Amino acid sequence: MAVAERDGVRTRAKILELAQELFAERGYAGTSIADIARELGTSKAALYYHFKSKDELLGALITEPVSVYAALADRCRNERMSAEQLLGSLIDLTAATHSMQALLSNDPSIAPVLRRLYDVEGSVQTFVRALAGPDPTEAAWTRAWAAFAVAKQGTFWAVRAGDGTLTAAARAEFLAAALRCLDR
Repeated sequence: MAVAERDGVRTRAKILELAQELFAERGYAGTSIADIARELGTSKAALYYHFKSKDELLGALITEPVSVYAALADRCRNERMSAEQLLGSLIDLTAATHSMQALLSNDPSIAPVLRRLYDVEGSVQTFVRALAGPDPTEAAWTRAWAAFAVAKQGTFWAVRAGDGTLTAAARAEFLAAALRCLDR
Protein backbone atom coordinates (compact mmCIF):
# COMPACT_ATOMS: atom_id res chain seq x y z
CA MET A 1 0.00 0.00 0.00
CA ALA A 2 1.41 3.36 -1.04
CA VAL A 3 2.05 6.10 1.53
CA ALA A 4 -0.68 8.36 0.13
CA GLU A 5 -3.17 5.50 0.22
CA ARG A 6 -2.20 4.63 3.82
CA ASP A 7 -2.58 8.27 4.83
CA GLY A 8 -6.02 8.36 3.18
CA VAL A 9 -7.12 5.25 5.09
CA ARG A 10 -5.85 6.76 8.36
CA THR A 11 -7.55 10.08 7.66
CA ARG A 12 -10.82 8.35 6.84
CA ALA A 13 -10.61 6.32 10.07
CA LYS A 14 -9.90 9.48 12.05
CA ILE A 15 -12.90 11.23 10.47
CA LEU A 16 -15.15 8.27 11.32
CA GLU A 17 -13.93 8.13 14.91
CA LEU A 18 -14.45 11.86 15.41
CA ALA A 19 -17.86 11.81 13.69
CA GLN A 20 -19.02 8.96 15.93
CA GLU A 21 -17.94 10.92 19.02
CA LEU A 22 -19.67 14.10 17.84
CA PHE A 23 -22.84 12.28 16.77
CA ALA A 24 -22.97 10.58 20.20
CA GLU A 25 -22.33 13.88 22.02
CA ARG A 26 -24.43 16.31 19.95
CA GLY A 27 -26.70 14.03 17.96
CA TYR A 28 -26.68 13.41 14.23
CA ALA A 29 -28.96 16.37 13.48
CA GLY A 30 -26.95 18.59 15.84
CA THR A 31 -23.62 17.89 14.15
CA SER A 32 -22.71 19.49 10.85
CA ILE A 33 -19.96 18.70 8.37
CA ALA A 34 -18.47 22.07 9.38
CA ASP A 35 -18.38 20.91 13.04
CA ILE A 36 -16.55 17.73 12.08
CA ALA A 37 -14.09 19.60 9.84
CA ARG A 38 -13.43 22.19 12.57
CA GLU A 39 -12.78 19.51 15.22
CA LEU A 40 -10.58 17.67 12.75
CA GLY A 41 -8.62 20.85 11.98
CA THR A 42 -9.35 20.74 8.27
CA SER A 43 -11.67 22.31 5.72
CA LYS A 44 -15.12 21.12 4.68
CA ALA A 45 -13.73 20.59 1.17
CA ALA A 46 -11.07 18.22 2.54
CA LEU A 47 -13.75 16.31 4.44
CA TYR A 48 -15.93 16.13 1.32
CA TYR A 49 -12.97 14.51 -0.46
CA HIS A 50 -13.47 11.45 1.80
CA PHE A 51 -17.27 11.59 2.26
CA LYS A 52 -19.72 13.21 -0.16
CA SER A 53 -22.30 13.93 2.55
CA LYS A 54 -23.13 13.55 6.21
CA ASP A 55 -25.45 10.66 5.27
CA GLU A 56 -22.55 8.90 3.54
CA LEU A 57 -20.41 9.40 6.63
CA LEU A 58 -23.13 7.90 8.83
CA GLY A 59 -23.50 5.06 6.34
CA ALA A 60 -19.78 4.30 6.64
CA LEU A 61 -20.09 4.28 10.43
CA ILE A 62 -23.00 1.88 10.53
CA THR A 63 -22.17 -0.37 7.58
CA GLU A 64 -20.22 -2.97 9.56
CA PRO A 65 -22.58 -3.45 12.52
CA VAL A 66 -25.68 -3.35 10.33
CA SER A 67 -24.22 -5.71 7.73
CA VAL A 68 -23.30 -8.23 10.46
CA TYR A 69 -26.87 -7.92 11.79
CA ALA A 70 -28.25 -8.41 8.25
CA ALA A 71 -25.96 -11.42 7.72
CA LEU A 72 -27.36 -12.99 10.88
CA ALA A 73 -30.89 -12.39 9.57
CA ASP A 74 -29.92 -14.01 6.23
CA ARG A 75 -28.44 -16.96 8.09
CA CYS A 76 -31.62 -17.23 10.12
CA ARG A 77 -33.73 -17.24 6.92
CA ASN A 78 -31.52 -19.73 5.08
CA GLU A 79 -30.69 -22.30 7.71
CA ARG A 80 -32.43 -23.78 10.68
CA MET A 81 -30.96 -22.10 13.77
CA SER A 82 -31.98 -23.20 17.21
CA ALA A 83 -33.36 -20.57 19.57
CA GLU A 84 -30.18 -20.96 21.62
CA GLN A 85 -27.96 -20.35 18.58
CA LEU A 86 -29.98 -17.34 17.44
CA LEU A 87 -30.24 -15.72 20.86
CA GLY A 88 -26.56 -16.40 21.59
CA SER A 89 -25.61 -14.78 18.28
CA LEU A 90 -27.80 -11.75 19.06
CA ILE A 91 -26.20 -11.41 22.49
CA ASP A 92 -22.69 -11.63 21.03
CA LEU A 93 -23.49 -9.17 18.23
CA THR A 94 -25.07 -6.71 20.64
CA ALA A 95 -22.09 -6.87 23.00
CA ALA A 96 -19.63 -6.39 20.13
CA THR A 97 -21.43 -3.40 18.62
CA HIS A 98 -22.85 -1.71 21.72
CA SER A 99 -21.17 1.67 21.19
CA MET A 100 -22.59 2.02 17.68
CA GLN A 101 -25.99 0.71 18.82
CA ALA A 102 -26.06 3.39 21.52
CA LEU A 103 -25.67 6.00 18.82
CA LEU A 104 -28.33 4.39 16.61
CA SER A 105 -30.94 3.88 19.30
CA ASN A 106 -30.51 7.14 21.19
CA ASP A 107 -30.76 9.56 18.28
CA PRO A 108 -34.13 9.75 16.52
CA SER A 109 -32.65 11.85 13.72
CA ILE A 110 -30.66 8.80 12.58
CA ALA A 111 -33.73 6.59 12.11
CA PRO A 112 -34.74 7.99 8.69
CA VAL A 113 -31.19 7.62 7.36
CA LEU A 114 -30.91 4.11 8.78
CA ARG A 115 -34.26 3.12 7.20
CA ARG A 116 -33.13 4.56 3.87
CA LEU A 117 -29.88 2.56 3.93
CA TYR A 118 -30.89 -0.74 5.58
CA ASP A 119 -33.90 -2.91 6.38
CA VAL A 120 -33.28 -3.24 10.13
CA GLU A 121 -36.99 -3.79 10.84
CA GLY A 122 -37.03 -6.69 8.39
CA SER A 123 -34.11 -8.29 10.23
CA VAL A 124 -35.85 -7.90 13.58
CA GLN A 125 -39.03 -9.45 12.15
CA THR A 126 -36.96 -12.38 10.84
CA PHE A 127 -35.46 -13.01 14.28
CA VAL A 128 -38.77 -12.81 16.11
CA ARG A 129 -40.53 -14.97 13.51
CA ALA A 130 -37.83 -17.64 13.93
CA LEU A 131 -38.15 -17.49 17.73
CA ALA A 132 -41.95 -17.72 17.58
CA GLY A 133 -41.80 -20.98 15.67
CA PRO A 134 -44.09 -22.37 12.98
CA ASP A 135 -47.77 -21.38 13.16
CA PRO A 136 -47.29 -19.28 16.30
CA THR A 137 -50.09 -18.38 18.66
CA GLU A 138 -50.38 -14.89 20.10
CA ALA A 139 -48.66 -16.19 23.24
CA ALA A 140 -45.77 -17.57 21.14
CA TRP A 141 -45.36 -14.17 19.44
CA THR A 142 -45.34 -12.44 22.82
CA ARG A 143 -42.72 -14.84 24.19
CA ALA A 144 -40.60 -14.41 21.06
CA TRP A 145 -40.65 -10.60 21.38
CA ALA A 146 -39.77 -10.91 25.08
CA ALA A 147 -36.86 -13.26 24.33
CA PHE A 148 -35.57 -10.90 21.64
CA ALA A 149 -35.83 -7.94 24.03
CA VAL A 150 -33.97 -9.76 26.80
CA ALA A 151 -31.17 -10.84 24.46
CA LYS A 152 -30.77 -7.50 22.71
CA GLN A 153 -31.77 -4.79 25.18
CA GLY A 154 -30.65 -6.62 28.30
CA THR A 155 -27.20 -7.20 26.84
CA PHE A 156 -26.99 -3.66 25.50
CA TRP A 157 -27.72 -2.05 28.86
CA ALA A 158 -25.52 -4.46 30.84
CA VAL A 159 -22.54 -3.79 28.58
CA ARG A 160 -23.20 -0.06 28.63
CA ALA A 161 -23.55 0.05 32.43
CA GLY A 162 -20.38 -1.99 32.89
CA ASP A 163 -16.93 -1.54 31.47
CA GLY A 164 -17.99 -2.12 27.86
CA THR A 165 -17.64 -5.88 27.93
CA LEU A 166 -19.90 -8.81 28.67
CA THR A 167 -18.53 -11.54 30.92
CA ALA A 168 -19.11 -15.18 30.07
CA ALA A 169 -21.26 -15.51 33.20
CA ALA A 170 -23.44 -12.54 32.22
CA ARG A 171 -23.77 -13.91 28.68
CA ALA A 172 -24.92 -17.25 30.06
CA GLU A 173 -27.48 -15.50 32.30
CA PHE A 174 -28.91 -13.42 29.45
CA LEU A 175 -29.13 -16.49 27.23
CA ALA A 176 -30.87 -18.49 29.96
CA ALA A 177 -33.28 -15.62 30.69
CA ALA A 178 -34.12 -15.21 26.98
CA LEU A 179 -34.72 -18.94 26.62
CA ARG A 180 -36.98 -18.88 29.70
CA CYS A 181 -39.08 -16.22 27.95
CA LEU A 182 -39.70 -18.80 25.23
CA ASP A 183 -40.79 -21.25 27.92
CA ARG A 184 -38.05 -23.67 26.92
